[in-house]
Amino acid sequence: MKKAQLGLLITSFAIMGGCAKLDAQVNAGGTLNSKGGAGKAVFTAHAARCDGEVSGKVNYKDVTALDWQQSGGVSFNAQVYGAGLCSEDPVSPDGAESGDERLFCKQDICTEGMYQVEFNYNSTNPSLPGEGVGFACMMDISEGIKSGFGANGLLNVMLLESGPYQGYNNAGTISGNVQVKDCPSSKNDDNAE
Repeated sequence: MKKAQLGLLITSFAIMGGCAKLDAQVNAGGTLNSKGGAGKAVFTAHAARCDGEVSGKVNYKDVTALDWQQSGGVSFNAQVYGAGLCSEDPVSPDGAESGDERLFCKQDICTEGMYQVEFNYNSTNPSLPGEGVGFACMMDISEGIKSGFGANGLLNVMLLESGPYQGYNNAGTISGNVQVKDCPSSKNDDNAE
C-alpha cells in the first residue's frame, strides 16, 4: 500500500473515533524486524495514563528502513502526549462531542486490550532533522507464557504521521517485552477504604 493511501486510511479511522482509553501503564522494549531492511529496529516505550494524567517517552531506531536507509534510517526520541489501554467500551458521548482524540483509541487499528500512545518526536538522525507526530499500538502477548519464538509483545502498528519520517510505519512481534499494568493507587484511593 502506498504511503499516501495508508495515511489517508489511518486519518479516516482516527476521525471515526473508537473505544475509550482506560488508565494503565506500559513498559515496552526490544527489537523487531526492520521495515523493509535487512536489520532490526529497536523500540522502547514507557507511558502512563493515571487519574487522567499522561506521561512517558518513546525511542525508536531503524537504520535499514526502506526509503530512509540511504539517509541513515529512522531514528527519534519522543514525548508522549496521549496514552491509555483500549477498552471494549465506546467513548462517552461527552468525549466524542469534544473531539479530543486523546480520549479514545483509533478505531480498527488499536483494539480492545492494546495500549495506544500518541507522541511528538524529534529526529536524532542529523541527516534528517525535524519534528513530527506519531502513534503506536502494542500488546502484551506473553503474561506467564514462554512463547517459544522469543517474542513477549506485539507492536500492532507504529505510524509517523508528519515530520521527516512522514508515512513510515512498522509492525511485528517484539523480541523483548511489553508489560501493561495497573496504575499505582493514589493516597486518596487508600484513604477511601
